[in-house]
Amino acid sequence: MGPRKRAAVFAALAQGLDLPQVIARFGLTREELQELFQEAADHYGRQEGRQEQDFWRLYCDGASRGNPGPAGAGCALYNPQGELAAQASEFLGEATNNVAEYRALLLGLKLARDQGVTRLRIFADSQLLVRQLTGRYRVKSLHLLPLWQQVRKELQHFEACAIDHVPRAENREADALANEAIDHQSPPG
Repeated sequence: MGPRKRAAVFAALAQGLDLPQVIARFGLTREELQELFQEAADHYGRQEGRQEQDFWRLYCDGASRGNPGPAGAGCALYNPQGELAAQASEFLGEATNNVAEYRALLLGLKLARDQGVTRLRIFADSQLLVRQLTGRYRVKSLHLLPLWQQVRKELQHFEACAIDHVPRAENREADALANEAIDHQSPPG
């Protein structure tokens, strides 16, 4: 089937024709239609895979011993090939765990910008942080609002950006960096 006929089949489907009508109009067998859909799925799967290959991955985590208490931030940045490109940690002084999570993300965004990253996928184990940044939760705590606004502003520097929640077990490196910062208690720079 040529490109024009493929386009016409998809246009007919987009206009609301159901599958039996499309089969009849274009003289297709169910197998031919199934093959056409498989080609489209393969095409878009390759496109998605190509796009994912362009993204850097940032893992970030904040830690607080007590709430509030001594706090630290940690982040690890991986290039599109999956290699660790940079990492950072910072002692935050006394802060809540939620403040530490936001500060860890800000630290990671700075690290990514310093590396010239334009396409970034962010992973954090704080459901609150992820849900506030994706709009599922409103920011109700007045002390978090300025941090949320600062993160939103920093995210605008990236051509493409996504944020996902990961289980704590998948965020071990960033967690270790945050706790290491608390252990060494060097003041924020």
